[in-house]
Amino acid sequence: MQRLLVGVALLFTSMFAASQIPPKGTLVIVGGGGFPADVQAAFFQACGGRGGVVGIIPTSTSDPEGALKEWKADLDQVGMVCVPLDVRRREDASNPELLKAAARCTGFWFSGGDQNLVGDKIVGTPLQKLILDRYAAGAGVGGTSAGAAIMSKVMLTGDDRHGKEALSEFGPGAYQTREGMGFLPAGVVIDQHFLRRGRENRLFSVLMERPDHLGLGIDEATALVVKDGRATVVGQRSVMVFDPAGMALKGETFRDLRIHLLKTGQSIDLATRKISQP
Repeated sequence: MQRLLVGVALLFTSMFAASQIPPKGTLVIVGGGGFPADVQAAFFQACGGRGGVVGIIPTSTSDPEGALKEWKADLDQVGMVCVPLDVRRREDASNPELLKAAARCTGFWFSGGDQNLVGDKIVGTPLQKLILDRYAAGAGVGGTSAGAAIMSKVMLTGDDRHGKEALSEFGPGAYQTREGMGFLPAGVVIDQHFLRRGRENRLFSVLMERPDHLGLGIDEATALVVKDGRATVVGQRSVMVFDPAGMALKGETFRDLRIHLLKTGQSIDLATRKISQP
């Protein structure tokens, strides 16, 4: 019966996804631990290339001034404009001047650090709506580490059920989640630094709790570039895909979970979950 219910949920999720108009923009979701040239180039292209205007959101990082300085130098080198969107308090995300600056951006970047700071200060604000609207209209959106975690509607906070940053727990409810920015289609959840930090436990547990979701674990120095509903691997390492469409759950056990390991050039259709080769 549980497998039947999961199948029905997946059917309705797929039907809903098919009925939606996909955003015109591109996501560049980096697993942290490096920003290789091909990943960087994909992000710059997503933001329009030379002449593009990139809003840098350093909310997650403990050094926003340093992040903004580095990004300005990098963007100056490729003929792009850096726009600081320095949200440090929740009220900053409603500031008319900041929103006016964000409205002219052709791309946005979320820094690494603590994804909960984005949840606290940006999710549910006018800035979130503006960036979602710009993405729907064609803007690029990228982020690394914490900036990858915020991409999905269901966001891993980094803590287990006891509030610890550990990976020793397992099973439904073992890891805390909250609402993220929601750039990815509903029913997709992201984890980052994935293989390098051995986070399979965490994503297994989240999917046991949400068996209608697709789990994407992005490793370091690697990105998923999402365009028109297709996520393509770019970078040096790999992405693990956990597809629970046929998974059977019983208590804290499961079987028949489909797992894929994707390398550069391979991709997955986020609606049909079909894998494509380069």
